[in-house]
Formats: sequence, C-alpha cells, structure tokens
Amino acid sequence: MAVVLTAMNRFINEADGSQTAFLDGGQPERLCAPMVDHVLSRGGEVRLGAPLAAIEVGDDGQVACLRLADGSSVEADLYVSAVPVDVFKKLLPASWSTMPFFRQTEELVGIPVINVQLWFDKKLRSVDGLCFSRSPLLSVYADMSTCVEEYADADRSMLELVFAPATREVGADRNWIGASDAEVVAACLGDLS
Repeated sequence: MAVVLTAMNRFINEADGSQTAFLDGGQPERLCAPMVDHVLSRGGEVRLGAPLAAIEVGDDGQVACLRLADGSSVEADLYVSAVPVDVFKKLLPASWSTMPFFRQTEELVGIPVINVQLWFDKKLRSVDGLCFSRSPLLSVYADMSTCVEEYADADRSMLELVFAPATREVGADRNWIGASDAEVVAACLGDLS
C-alpha cells in the first residue's frame, strides 16, 4: 500500500500529476532504441552485455574510469548511471559515501516489483488510463487495449499490472519473485475478481 500512497502523493502535489502516458510500443523499440540512436549520432558509444564491476575515482574525486566485470576499463567525458538504486549503492565508491549528495542514497530503497501482462479473449470493462488499486498485491494497472494504440482491440483486453510489493522485505506476505508464473497469474486473477 505504501507504493500506491507514495505514487498518489506525487501525482496530487504536481500541477500535471493526474496525467499519465504510455509508450506506444515495446520499451526496447520505443524508449531504448531512440536513446541509443541519439548517443551514437553524436559520436558516443553504447555497450551492451558489459557488466559494471566498479566506479573508480581519481585523487581529485572525479570518475577516472568504469571497471567492467571482464577487467577492462572504460574512460569517457561523461558517465550516466541507469542502474537500480540497490546496485548503485553497491557500486558507490567509498570516497563518495560521506559526501552530502551521495549520503542521501542511504535513504533510497529499491522495491522489487513484477510487471504482469494478462491477455483476455474478451473485452473487460475498463477506463482509458492508469488505475490505482487498494489491493495489497496490485498497485497500479491499465487495460492497454484501451490506452495504447498498438494494443487497441475492441474485442479483447490486455491488462498491464504492477505486482508490488513482491518480497517479504518490503511488505509482501511471501516472496513472489520466487513464485512460479502460474502462482503469480492466479494471485492476479484472484485479486481482480
């Protein structure tokens, strides 16, 4: 429930907070590919399948290089972090951990969630937008067949659901991350009924 309240508080306190939008297609094609194209068109490089092992800093406290899991290093003019908060906290150089800006990361907690897509062979009653739920399992959901042109279908529905919290550490009644797909789907359907 904390996830829903935090999100709702954010929406309530922002001028355009009640507006939501969806990607008109898959995340790799509609979000990631344009970013990669942008970086490449400006002479940058994007490396995939190159896990980060450490952020190495120089004597001046600035990033000297990124050390990859294979032992190689990458030096750049600019570094962008897009790793989950829990991973970033593990990578944070010790010399940065006492800096006021980075010390704030101690307060950040990643919350494991499961994104679920349920495809139905009939049209469900739905609204054109994101719905918040009081359910202890499903924090937000949307009928993508109503909200997104790519999934538009007058006869069938495709629900996109955020199953959260998904582990005991953040309030779930069990570790849903370790559950089978069938168990997660059964829990979603039970909550929706």
